Amino acid sequence: MLCRSDLDEMIPRMEAWWRGEILDRACIAVSAPSGRPRREISPPGSIVEQWTDAGYVFESREAELESTYYAGEAIPVFRPGLGPDTFSALLGAELEFKADTSWARPVIQNWNSPPLFEIDRQSFAWQWYRQMYELAAERAPGKYLVAPPDCHSGGDCLLAMRGGTPLCTDLYDHPPAVRAAMGKLERAVVEFHETFFSLVEQTGQRGHTCCNLKVWSPGRSQMMQLDLLALISPGQFEEFFYRELEVQTEVLDSAIFHLDGPDAIKHLPLLYELMRRSHAEGDGNRRFGLVGIQWVPGAGNYPMSKWIPLLRDMQRSNANIWVHCDADEVELMLSELSSRGLFITTGAESPEHADDLVRLAERLTHD
Repeated sequence: MLCRSDLDEMIPRMEAWWRGEILDRACIAVSAPSGRPRREISPPGSIVEQWTDAGYVFESREAELESTYYAGEAIPVFRPGLGPDTFSALLGAELEFKADTSWARPVIQNWNSPPLFEIDRQSFAWQWYRQMYELAAERAPGKYLVAPPDCHSGGDCLLAMRGGTPLCTDLYDHPPAVRAAMGKLERAVVEFHETFFSLVEQTGQRGHTCCNLKVWSPGRSQMMQLDLLALISPGQFEEFFYRELEVQTEVLDSAIFHLDGPDAIKHLPLLYELMRRSHAEGDGNRRFGLVGIQWVPGAGNYPMSKWIPLLRDMQRSNANIWVHCDADEVELMLSELSSRGLFITTGAESPEHADDLVRLAERLTHD
């Protein structure tokens, strides 16, 4: 298995996407079963080992990548991961593992003795990630790109370490403590990005990266997120958590914001403002700032096509949009949305079906 041999042809299209332009067609990433038999990898005996055994994690992911066909802007990507609360684990929180997810045990019982909110390089999470990226530097070149870890930093880190209800009441009862914690977390997220992009670059990806959304970028790129938005008001977002996101845009070259669920829509005006500010500081070549929104409707709120009016509003606000939809929705999405700044990702039944969807994007591309 080799990385996309036509990656150099894809790059100009992706550079145009980051600029909010159209090169020749709308961006669409389609993956499908390649038709090649998939290697069977026997899992370790325990759930914890299935998450953490380096050999198994690499072999199982590589077996998946090897048996996948990539069309359009789809690219093979490996991202080591201990789950959504990785950032909290790097700060010392312990993780609980289930078969398909993990979470951090709350560690802030009160604000009389808060944690240091510093990356603990003696923690299991740090040691594990360092090992995984060192191994990736040996295994990935010429085969697949390597992405930095999930980054639920800032408010989401506090959410994991404190718990939802206590943190929400803290915004009223202990605002100075929350502000102090966020100040420390702003410094921690800078260290996080500097550390892990350095590790990614050691895999041979100097000058370009790919976040877990599998979108190629010419610089250091990451998916930003704040799932806490569903629980707080725009005023609380601006007062307590906006600055940490702004700090991330200052150290990243490019970013897409993961917006999760209808309860987060009310925060779009502030996100648009963050996009305008960070984009103004970019150079349009490598540094773009926060340029896009990944819209995730949440359980029970699909199909994606029902959100076309919202997606149009995003485009009118000069936001690039990244959406995952079913293959049978692709034609409608391409027809109803501007191709400028549009990135669609979907799955197909076969390589032939995948190529047909790319040709459909070619035919339906429009301003």
